[in-house]
Amino acid sequence: MKLILFIMMTTLFLFSSNLSSLYKLYEKQAYEKACNYGLKYLYKNHNLSNEKYLTLYALSCLETDKIDRIAVPMIHLKSTKDARANANYFGTILLQKQLLLQALVDKKELYDLHLPKTNFVLSKIFYLFMQKKYELKNEVYKFQDAQKENIRYQLYLQKSKKNRKSMIIDVYKDDKFIKRYRYE
Repeated sequence: MKLILFIMMTTLFLFSSNLSSLYKLYEKQAYEKACNYGLKYLYKNHNLSNEKYLTLYALSCLETDKIDRIAVPMIHLKSTKDARANANYFGTILLQKQLLLQALVDKKELYDLHLPKTNFVLSKIFYLFMQKKYELKNEVYKFQDAQKENIRYQLYLQKSKKNRKSMIIDVYKDDKFIKRYRYE
């Protein structure tokens, strides 16, 4: 009996320890570290069934260039109303990324799509692109943020060393570069 109790307590400690560590990284805005930590422990200690862990992991990866990692949490978030809403949020962003990448690489028109809107930068660019609210110059799409006058974006393709095309979103505030998102 004591052995079973010891095993249960150890498992519970490890389970909560991973979530606590992930939360601390996320809270510090150490998104890259949180995304990598989340991946490292994703398949351990029942984290695939821990919706708080999955959500923090996915949100951390969203803030980095590792957006494709949100697919696994997305399919496992289904037990509660909040979890399903988070899964839909992640799914929307992944779909918008794929559609935007297809539009840029394959010159595929985006029109008459009715997807949920999010505040995530990729989602903002997706809707501005779909509405053709951009200036195109030298294969660089320039956008003005709809809510914030001092924020603008640039969207373009860039070839990697492996000759793969990456979609780049550069964010500018008051005409100063502040962040780059890279998606493959």
